[in-house]
Order: sequence, then C-alpha cells, then structure tokens
Amino acid sequence: MGIKLSYRPTALVLLGIVLIASLLFHGVLNSRVSGSALLYVGIPFCIAIMLIFTAKKIDTPSLVQRFWFLARDAFIVMLASSAILMEGFLCVVMFMPIYFFIMLLAFLIIYLYEKQSNKKNKLHIHILPILLLISSLEGVHPDFSFNRYNEVTSTRVIQADIQHIKRSLMQPVELQDKRGWFLSMFPMPYKVDAKALKVGDVHKVHYRYHRWVVTNVHEGHVLLKIAEVKDDYIRTEVIEDTSYLSNYMKSHGTEIQLNAIDDKNTEVTLTIKYERLLDPAWYFGPLQEYGVKQTADYLITKMMD
Repeated sequence: MGIKLSYRPTALVLLGIVLIASLLFHGVLNSRVSGSALLYVGIPFCIAIMLIFTAKKIDTPSLVQRFWFLARDAFIVMLASSAILMEGFLCVVMFMPIYFFIMLLAFLIIYLYEKQSNKKNKLHIHILPILLLISSLEGVHPDFSFNRYNEVTSTRVIQADIQHIKRSLMQPVELQDKRGWFLSMFPMPYKVDAKALKVGDVHKVHYRYHRWVVTNVHEGHVLLKIAEVKDDYIRTEVIEDTSYLSNYMKSHGTEIQLNAIDDKNTEVTLTIKYERLLDPAWYFGPLQEYGVKQTADYLITKMMD
C-alpha cells in the first residue's frame, strides 16, 4: 500500500518534530554556517519529510486539502520553534515564503513519486530530493557560494541646487513616517549625528529595532566615514555596523553623484554597496536587492529634498 498524502500527525509526534526542528535550527544558527542554505532549505525539507512520513495515513477529499494539512502543521512547527529560540518578528516574516515553498516542493515530490507506477520513472524522481539537499549546501563553504557583493543605484531629480542638497544632508531628518509596506518591516535610523561633509569626518547613524514588535529592543549604530568629497560627488565608507540588519548583510558604503540640470533642479544618484550574508542566492539575492532599492529611493526623497 502506497503512502497516502494526508497529514494529520498526532499531538505527541508534532511536539517531537518541534523539538527536533528547534535543535536543528539552534545548532545551525550557532555555527559558522548560520547564514547558509542549510538553515533555509535543508532544515525545512527535513521538517517536511518528518511531517509527511510520521502522519496518520487517512483519506482526504482533495489534493488541496492534503497540502493544507501539511502547511498547517508546518506553520505550527515554525512558530513553536521560533518561540523556543526566541526569534524576532522580522526573522519569521522573511523566513516564511521560502519555508512554505520548500514544503510545497517536498509535497510535490512525494505526490509525483506516488503517481508513478513505473520503477524507472520513480528512479528519476529520486533525483529531485537529492538536488534539493545538494542546494542546501550553498554557503557552507566559499566554493559552494555565489557572488555576494552588490551595488544598487537609485536616481531622482530633486528641486534644489547642489549646495542646498549638501546642506540638507547635515540637517536632522525624520525617517519613521510612512514608507511602504515592505520598508515598514525594517528598522530605519531614528537619529543621525552628522557634523560636516569633510574627508575623514565620521557620521553616526542610530538604529533601534523591537524584535518582538513592541519589546526585546536591539540598539545599534552604523559609523559612516566621509571618504571622498568633490563639488558634485560624495563617497562614504562603513567602518562599523552593529545594527540589527548587520546580521543579514554587510554594508560597505555609499556614493552620491550630483548633476546640476539647471539652477533649481539637480539629478541625484545614490548608490548603496553591500554584501549579502544569507543563502540561497536565488531567494535572498532578489529580496535584499529589492529592499536596498526601496531604501535608496526613500533616502533620496527624505534626506536630500
């Protein structure tokens, strides 16, 4: 009798999977491969397999409902293990899409295997979980990693001359107002200590992040050194970063190019340089690039207008 794709593990089994998942997450998070795909692909796949093969085999009316049972229990495992490990809101939200995507892949692999009666075809399907597990090795060693460095550029026309824009960079600015659904999940600076735009000056950018929405506060800062200044160009370097986002990416600095269009308008180009610290690249690469692009757009309009 084949495996029936229905997922209703007993409460005791589900508790056991939660404890195993928590131990696996804890082990990887406290190792040198904490940002690798082992955490974001390998462990979720193992959780999916455990949920599938320890479930009671009962008939269910539809394929959609069968997957719903798996997704429901996977959600319970994720929330319970996150609570045990005391993970923050942002970590959970960023983890959810790839976590459920891996659950779906595992579900489809088992489904395809059960649908095939030919042993040769089943052998081909065996390759799929092997490929998935191999992909979970991304980031565990430099030879198993893709390019991590990236530069994101945003360009806007500001109704001000270059000198006005430079003065604006030295003024206090409010960065906590409405900034779109995606950026609103991430901590933004609440204070910027900027002295002057002279080579060698260090600006301190203060961050505060409530890991549990309203409590468990993480305080941090970024030290920005003014590395190069010209009439129409400013380059900064990050010399220290203790902000919460430093767990996800390593900031290298920024470049600001100011091109005067006329006496009242200036084209501003802001480039942010960073290094991705999380794998897999196919998920976190586009996600971080999108977030940094949104940040660059926001900073131009808020700090230079």
